[in-house]
Amino acid sequence: MTLSKIKRNNKNNLLLVLVVILVFLNGLQWLLNDRSSQKKQVLIESKELELVTTYAKLDSISSELELQISELQSMNGHVDSLILIVKELERDKQELLTSKNLANGRYQELRGKVEAYEELLKRKDAEIALLKKTNQSLLDETISLKKEKIDLEDSIVGLKRTQRKMSAKISMASSLKAKDLSFTRISDSGKEKIGTSFKNRRLSRLKLHFTIAKNPISPIGVKTIYLIIATPEGATLYNEAIGSGTFKLNKGEVFYTMKQDILFDNTEQKVAFEYTKDSDLKVGQYTAMLYNDGVLMGEQSFIIK
Repeated sequence: MTLSKIKRNNKNNLLLVLVVILVFLNGLQWLLNDRSSQKKQVLIESKELELVTTYAKLDSISSELELQISELQSMNGHVDSLILIVKELERDKQELLTSKNLANGRYQELRGKVEAYEELLKRKDAEIALLKKTNQSLLDETISLKKEKIDLEDSIVGLKRTQRKMSAKISMASSLKAKDLSFTRISDSGKEKIGTSFKNRRLSRLKLHFTIAKNPISPIGVKTIYLIIATPEGATLYNEAIGSGTFKLNKGEVFYTMKQDILFDNTEQKVAFEYTKDSDLKVGQYTAMLYNDGVLMGEQSFIIK
């Protein structure tokens, strides 16, 4: 074999080795690219599954909150904050639904919200259970009181019996109650006297003081309180000059002496009515009665000598 032929064979062998190496490298590159692509696909599918799972949890929480809102509204509970939370939930759901490239930080934030929402559900469930228990207790008491059959009279003469019947028909857990009712007599000279028995000639103005008892179920807001001062004969002290009028009670209308709008804030606030007499009062026992939303809040009697 000649030297030139040996050189050609060596050159061919070298080319063959290079071709084999290139084929091997190309195959390795393809294999690595394929594995990387498969890995990316797995990560994408995993992220999509997490997004779907998180969306499903938020959707379930939203549905439960709406049910809780409905229950609380039926029991006069506070729902304004829950309505705002449901709206925020809907925005979070929409963001998960429409954002294909949601940043990981934002996604983790949404996942963290799920736990907070679930904790809120537990607290509201406890609140609803307490309200149901309270309402059931009041309902049982009302049913028991309804057994008392007291005839109602439409005239002011029967107002005392009307009050007792209305007390037996209390069905609203949020009704207000007045406590610590007391009277102060103010003379023409401005002298004051606390008591329940006053001389006519020394009485120029009469103040009724009372405190509104706490009621965690009653919503905070403006309340109208009506004062009826019933004479010994059962009539109502009435004077349009001081704002006397009528209000609905037991599907009818009755006269009231004075009324006052207050902002009920559930802090055992103190309230006072001041009645100025326009003529001498008849001797005898008078009864002051306070009403709100057709329900008797409280009553107290005083005597004019």
